[in-house]
Amino acid sequence: MSEMQGTTYCLTPHVANPSRGNDVKRLPLVYRIIRWLCRQISASWFREHGIVHEECIPKKGGVLFAAWHPASLIDPLLMLSLLPGQMTFVAKHTLFKTPILGHFMRAAGAKPVYRKQDISPSGDSEQSTTGGNSGLIDTLSDVLIDGGWCAIYPEGISHLMSQPQKTKTGPARIMLKALIKARESGEEPPSLVPVGLHYSDANRFRERALVSVHQPMRLPPLPGDEGAPVASDEAISEFGADIAAQRAWVNSVTESLGTELQRSSQGLDTWEDRKLLWRARGLLSVHRNRMLGRKTGATYAEAVMGARRTRAAWLWLSEHQPDKAVNLKSRVSAHAEKMDKYNLKEHELYDRDKRPGTIDLISAVFQIIGSWIFMAGLITWGALIGSWPPYRLAGPIAAKMSLKENHTLGTHKIVMGFALLPIWWILISFPVAFLLAAPASPLWNLNLYGLLPLIQPYVTKINWILLAFILMPLWSVSARLHLVLWARSVRSIGTLKQWKRLRRGEIPWDELTEEQKSLAETLNKIGQGLVLPADPDWVEPLTGKEDYESVSVRT
Repeated sequence: MSEMQGTTYCLTPHVANPSRGNDVKRLPLVYRIIRWLCRQISASWFREHGIVHEECIPKKGGVLFAAWHPASLIDPLLMLSLLPGQMTFVAKHTLFKTPILGHFMRAAGAKPVYRKQDISPSGDSEQSTTGGNSGLIDTLSDVLIDGGWCAIYPEGISHLMSQPQKTKTGPARIMLKALIKARESGEEPPSLVPVGLHYSDANRFRERALVSVHQPMRLPPLPGDEGAPVASDEAISEFGADIAAQRAWVNSVTESLGTELQRSSQGLDTWEDRKLLWRARGLLSVHRNRMLGRKTGATYAEAVMGARRTRAAWLWLSEHQPDKAVNLKSRVSAHAEKMDKYNLKEHELYDRDKRPGTIDLISAVFQIIGSWIFMAGLITWGALIGSWPPYRLAGPIAAKMSLKENHTLGTHKIVMGFALLPIWWILISFPVAFLLAAPASPLWNLNLYGLLPLIQPYVTKINWILLAFILMPLWSVSARLHLVLWARSVRSIGTLKQWKRLRRGEIPWDELTEEQKSLAETLNKIGQGLVLPADPDWVEPLTGKEDYESVSVRT
């Protein structure tokens, strides 16, 4: 149900183009520095990350981006890195009190939001929830009127749930005030744009991430206009006609936004359902690649689109043919359990005698040798000395800090690494520089081999204190180069392991292969009869509607 018909598609993630949108204006120097830092952190934390459908961002007027919040501070980090233009973020006010982080957020232009659960019972908070957030709504609406871009997380919390939680009314209230101001001043009306945030695992190092921009929401007419949401008699009696009309508009937009977040985040009832959905997507991707003669796997952007198609088809089938949906779910689950039992991936079942072949094995051996030759030199030694100790220390500290809030594990890892690495680079640079360049260094009295004796005449000419300052930025460079070499080595070792695993005699290859082919053909046949997202004749659902509500039977 992912690539469930004959149409091929290609989604290539790319880094945001700085010439688009409100990036036409010269960004403040501090903001550009912060964005650069965020991009460096994102490129280090994720092995693959990008943005798709950037063309959906309106060319005119302010934009309020709304996304679900599954990964704590990693969410704004990713959005700030990839979305073009200058972003104004909304974050809970307690984060602004955190040392270093608070200054970082203020410099990035973030605005505080006051949540009820963060206000003490005695009411001695700096601002009340109502008062603080009323000011925030005014501020953000002004930003939108000026053509600025804002990002907000309507759930009000970060979490580890498999789907977005209840949507708050904040974004709708901001849009209402901004639209009223735009009408009064004659400015371009702002847009509300849902954004999907997708992670293979946000809390683990070197996973994959994607920002998916969706079409701007079609908002209802403003209160008092023809076709505007109608307030109930009870609300009119309690609040008066004007306030009740505004509340009806806000509630209508909030409800639609909740559906948009479900669709953009591909939410399902449980994580087990999401995992099975991705297994079905992967199974079909392998099946289609085999039919088309493709050997390369899908990019993460293609995988996310495939999962969207799978989800749309699955939800449509659950509503129109529930018995068939239950049967398919059972078959996918049973096949996944067998594959996990033998530690196999779906692509390994096809043509196992041909992959990997002799050339693949020879190439893998040379890749390993080549990678480790460089890794045994200054690159890996630099990475081990300059980054390994703080990296190993950051993990346990972050785990303890995240005991009560598991969704913050990845954030705490990044924060601890960001704090510990520079300190360690400063501390380690001076003793290493002394050993390399100081006249009294005991290092050169040893019978050394390799590269060090070759560079000795040049290194000893540099003042060792000056060398320490030269080394400080080089630790991060060696760490990034080491990651590239390590990834290449791991892929090659994986090829050797795959060759060995595919020749294990206890695996029922024929049974698993036939079962997977039958399942893939069944799912593919279902998909061929449906019009799904990314098909040429697909029509995007109206605002407030789910993907499966736009799925139609192909005639």
